[in-house]
Amino acid sequence: MMPKRLLGRLVLLLAAVLTLNTIIGLALVLGATRETTLLHTARSLHLQIIAADALLANPDRAMADARLRELGVQYKDTPPPESSALALPFFTDIAREVAHRMPDRRFRIIEEPQPTLWVSAAPPNDGWIGIPLLSLRGALRWSSGITILCAFLVTFAAAAWYARSLVRPLRTLAAAAPGLAAGEPAPPMPKNSAAEISELGAALNRAANDTRTAARERQLVLAGLSHDMRTPLARLVLALELLGDGDAAIRQGMSVDLSELDSILEQFISYVRDGRDEPGQVVDLSELLDDALAAQRRSGREWQRRDDAHVSIYAKPLALRRALANLLENAACHGAAPLEVELVTLPHGAAIRVRDRGPGVAADVLPELGRPFYRADAARTRPGSGLGLATVARIAAWHGGNLNLRNRDGGGFEAELILVSARA
Repeated sequence: MMPKRLLGRLVLLLAAVLTLNTIIGLALVLGATRETTLLHTARSLHLQIIAADALLANPDRAMADARLRELGVQYKDTPPPESSALALPFFTDIAREVAHRMPDRRFRIIEEPQPTLWVSAAPPNDGWIGIPLLSLRGALRWSSGITILCAFLVTFAAAAWYARSLVRPLRTLAAAAPGLAAGEPAPPMPKNSAAEISELGAALNRAANDTRTAARERQLVLAGLSHDMRTPLARLVLALELLGDGDAAIRQGMSVDLSELDSILEQFISYVRDGRDEPGQVVDLSELLDDALAAQRRSGREWQRRDDAHVSIYAKPLALRRALANLLENAACHGAAPLEVELVTLPHGAAIRVRDRGPGVAADVLPELGRPFYRADAARTRPGSGLGLATVARIAAWHGGNLNLRNRDGGGFEAELILVSARA
């Protein structure tokens, strides 16, 4: 199976290429040295046969047998048994070359217990001389194989290290992707990075800069829109207060509508101003959560905190305050008592879970929650812009986390805000 990661694919490609190169190299070495090794071995065997003939011609047979043993040469009065197994082609070629040099002699190759070339003794002897086939080819094969294997391992290790150095900047860019999408500058690439990777980092840096510029322009537009809209809204509110007489119900309805318009406008601005330009700092989440709950209680809402955890993370405090206020307001407006909140410590951050016992959300609607301007009216019919949970999701993503939404067993709803503690 093809590896999924680029480093794995590069290493697999290098291993395949080097293995093929090693096989070809071994074949070339063996092919190039075969003829030389064959001639050298045949010449050595020829000399050993001549030496054995000279020793056997010596009248002192005991001395001759001792010298033959020193040379590793055997002597038998009877011919060796015929071998049923076919000799290796290299041994057969050696025997053929020696027979060419000594045409008046008979030859046999026996492979057990060790490869041995048997040749008929020179007259007047009637026996057979056995000479071990100590071929240089085996030693050359092993030495060449070990050399090429060592070269393979060294080359593979160096190539794998280099491939890893190519992939490391890509991993750095992948880890920085959430920040790049939000307009953060790309991390600096190593000085020895490939030109293409440096160009990619520069291109991403330009894209992040464009994103920051667009975000600033959008904030300026919304700030101007907020100022221009809130001025007439304030005048309308003042005019309503100055109307002493009139239909109280109409005045009340107009006041509610104006308050809702102001709230919707504030949600639009909060959604765009997700904290990307806010400097980060170490934040005590427990203290931040207590402040948000105190604000809810001042509005007459009862909340229960189900933990006593104290977690500090590196985050953007104003953005987190908006996220917590949105989550608590969403549960209070669309859920039902008891309203609960819990702070949970995670290995690399924290989770804030906000729960209610309201009607929950239909299963087919649940995946859509958190999408900008989406409102689950079928389950939650209160007024709103559909940006509250979307704003929380953006702030969570900016902190390297996410927003999980789910129905509770036994009825109710739970929103889980996961935050990762990391330097922004």
